[in-house]
Amino acid sequence: MLSLAGSEDGLSTPDDVASRRGTLPADADLVVLGGVAHAQFGAYGEQPGDGTPTVTDDEARTLVADEVRTWADGLR
Repeated sequence: MLSLAGSEDGLSTPDDVASRRGTLPADADLVVLGGVAHAQFGAYGEQPGDGTPTVTDDEARTLVADEVRTWADGLR
């Protein structure tokens, strides 16, 4: 299992995600993507309470895709 979080996510903060680590399988990979905010995991615009991203939406999508590809290829 792969769990991705954004360092600038104000809704599901990296600390929130880490605190729920025990609900995931022991061998799950938890990756925090630098500069990514909550809304960048979807295409639904800004969300109240979210953080301010430091990467563009295109950069965020590339980071997500790269991590998923790395995980799916068994390289993580």
